[in-house]
Amino acid sequence: MNEGPTQHRAIAAENRGAPAGAPTVRSSLKLLLVAGVMLCVDPARGATPPPSSAASANTESASAARFTPPRTFVQVKGDLWRAGNGNWWSLIYVTPDGILLVDPINPDFAAWIKAELERRFPDKAVRYIVYSHSHWDHVGGASIFAGSHPHIVGQERILKNMDGRWPQMPGNIIDRNDNGTIEAEEIAIPTLEHPGICGLGRGAYEALDRNHSGHITPGEWWAVNGVVPPDIVYSDRMTLVFGGRTIQLIFPGLNHADDGTVVYFPLERVVFSTDFPADALVTTSMRSLPSGCGAFDRHPLSEWIRSYRTIESLDFDILAQGHGSITFTKDDLVEGRRFFEDLRDGVAQGMANGKSLAELKESLLLGKYKSWAYYDMLRKDDIEAAYLNLKNYP
Repeated sequence: MNEGPTQHRAIAAENRGAPAGAPTVRSSLKLLLVAGVMLCVDPARGATPPPSSAASANTESASAARFTPPRTFVQVKGDLWRAGNGNWWSLIYVTPDGILLVDPINPDFAAWIKAELERRFPDKAVRYIVYSHSHWDHVGGASIFAGSHPHIVGQERILKNMDGRWPQMPGNIIDRNDNGTIEAEEIAIPTLEHPGICGLGRGAYEALDRNHSGHITPGEWWAVNGVVPPDIVYSDRMTLVFGGRTIQLIFPGLNHADDGTVVYFPLERVVFSTDFPADALVTTSMRSLPSGCGAFDRHPLSEWIRSYRTIESLDFDILAQGHGSITFTKDDLVEGRRFFEDLRDGVAQGMANGKSLAELKESLLLGKYKSWAYYDMLRKDDIEAAYLNLKNYP
């Protein structure tokens, strides 16, 4: 593990910590590539989610293989660009020495990005791929870029999540029977409890279960989603010097994921992260109640708030996200943090006063946020998630 800030220059090759037998971008790529292209599961089916079918970061379905969402390529600032797959977004940084890509999304979209980059920047190759976190709906498809031999960089917990044990998963997808494999009912339970918000979309499990065994091992899960493990990892912070530019990678704390990376571009004063703070419900405004799946992903609310403050401490103007059709500002970030603080404080006070969960759902109105998207749909769910979080993950 790296203790403290780490520097890595493009000329210094490093390959460490990959799980034994795991494919890398330099070896055993053909199987992953073929598997990914055959599946082409697209997580962007909720680009503009209405309240009746709100998108979550996990809303995939078998029909996604036949559905291509709107794809866009827009400038953020200077040499920074975002590429959109519906409401799922990658970030591209073009430097004199090549391209840094954050989140290839999935094999099908990665192939589209590759072609788009070759058309727009014909003399540039992708040299670095940074993972915002390990969730498959953002980091599939790195093998598409194998020809340019990019380094893949991520927070060190990604390797633990890819070592064959049950990984940290979004959408309240957990190993409910503790057998180490993923079964259809483990997807169905959160999906039926909170349709369109948690779990997966209809038919997604059947598309992933290639041999129809009813069991998917974690290794098979990564393979069918086209996820390649990183060959460079860091602990808390890492400074990447590439093409004469400085890029900072920062672990903000536990939030939606346990292995997240905030990518900071000091020259451009731009920050990029994915699923936190903007989840997949966010489109044109961050004034949107969070999904709250799995009691806020079983990470203490204090960690979520610390994660907000970590990003707030950076000197930036533009908050670019892996979800949302526009970019945001530090003011948007602060509003999100204050929501979590108000939710935590309101629920904690009610618990201290002896109120039951049912009573809290009726009495804690969070009126300051009544105009936010999904207020009517998710207020009570978020109160329940916060209640369970404070009770079980203090």
